Amino acid sequence: MSDLTMKLHEASSKNQSLLSELTATDHAPSSLKQNTTYITDLKSQITSTDKELARLHAITEDERKDHIKYRDSTLKRYAFKLGGSKGQDKFASRQEKEEKEFLAAWQSERSAKESREELATALANAENQEAQLQKDAERHAKAQKALDELYEGIFAGPTPDVSGEDGAEESVGRCKAHFEGCQEQLGREKQAAQALERAEQALKAGYGDIQDALRRSTRDMFGGGTFTDMMERDALSKAQNNMHSVIRHMDAAQHLQPSIKPLSDITIDQGHMFSDVLFDNIFTDMAQHERIQQSEAQMVQALQQLKQQIGEQRQRVGYADQRVQGAVGELEKVRGELQRIRAEAFERVVGGGVAGNGVEAAAPPAYAV
Repeated sequence: MSDLTMKLHEASSKNQSLLSELTATDHAPSSLKQNTTYITDLKSQITSTDKELARLHAITEDERKDHIKYRDSTLKRYAFKLGGSKGQDKFASRQEKEEKEFLAAWQSERSAKESREELATALANAENQEAQLQKDAERHAKAQKALDELYEGIFAGPTPDVSGEDGAEESVGRCKAHFEGCQEQLGREKQAAQALERAEQALKAGYGDIQDALRRSTRDMFGGGTFTDMMERDALSKAQNNMHSVIRHMDAAQHLQPSIKPLSDITIDQGHMFSDVLFDNIFTDMAQHERIQQSEAQMVQALQQLKQQIGEQRQRVGYADQRVQGAVGELEKVRGELQRIRAEAFERVVGGGVAGNGVEAAAPPAYAV
């Protein structure tokens, strides 16, 4: 038995095993690359959010001090009181302005804190995935290196004596690159779908808050009192915070898939503590109730739009998955063709299935899917 014949016999089982290992881990290199980029982006967003949080906290503290200082200023209250009804109205207007600025600053800081928490959760999940993808990528690289070394020893350089082998190798390279591109696109489409689903969860939560605010507002019109006002404002504040989450998730989805459209604007009027308490009457309560109803209608419209977008994005995920499956099939096909060509080379060298020592040779390994 010649040296080449011995090499081909010895390589048969190892060749089949390595091809199976590559098929099982083909997804890892491209997925790892995408996940690593995602982690880098999340860390960058966290750094930016931390800086923004520090800035917003400083603004909130300043606005809080101004609000408390003006609210508790007996001297200013007395001075405006001396001015009669106009003076009292001016004092109320100034106090309402201070309160509004403080609440806006506080709401922005609260929203940024929740954004920071969401980013940290996403980073932890991505880092957990990174560990498994790293292991699979290492398995893939190890198998690829072993296969390259195996083939280098048998089919090094052009192999004109093995008809079609060089062309089949090139086809495998092209199909592998196509598969990796399809796999990466599928990952982006899935992440965009997940972002839309998180936006839907936040929007549904905000809708629940608006429903709560409507119940409080209805009670307030029939003499609910200060406590009802406070509970209504708290529900509206929660709704506004959920709307910030919706915007964040929609922005993330659009970044991943530009075909995703923004939702219609949702405006939530949170009312004003001073005017709602000091000038509380059926007319102001009815006006606020109507504003809350408008917010509710806007949310219903946005929910319908979002449901449609989720359906469209799930279709994109389905199409991307079909492309991946098609790419996998094509890659397996060309690998199978390369394996067939090399298996025939095994047969030809062995000489019709009989080894040089007269013993029947083992059949060439079938391509493992």
